Amino acid sequence: MSFHPDVYAATLKDQSTIIFDGAPDGKVYTTRKVKVPKGGYLGVYGYNNNSDLGHTWLYFRVYRDDGKDVTNQFWRKDPVWGYFLNEEEIVNKRVGPINEEHSYYIWAQCEFRWAPIGTGCDGTFSISSWY
Repeated sequence: MSFHPDVYAATLKDQSTIIFDGAPDGKVYTTRKVKVPKGGYLGVYGYNNNSDLGHTWLYFRVYRDDGKDVTNQFWRKDPVWGYFLNEEEIVNKRVGPINEEHSYYIWAQCEFRWAPIGTGCDGTFSISSWY
């Protein structure tokens, strides 16, 4: 792993956060769009803070303003289920420098996976612009 001082010297310029607080099955949230200028960095953070032993997942996608899905830059894709955070999983990554200015947002959905009645999704996602 190499150290890149330009990444760590970047300043947070904008951020949008969504919070799942006991969300019902199927509930969808999206962050607002965050603009990342050419040469800037895009940060994605997500945390599924449920502890129901695999019963709730937070599906998510990271989209660019032109519709391009860029989730694979931040998280591994399950070949069957797609992109999701299981209980206690965290995504926390910054990518860049970005080659051309775009706006980005996160789409996220609560899904009960064999969850008992009354269980809700708990967690958060943030998208951020750094430069």
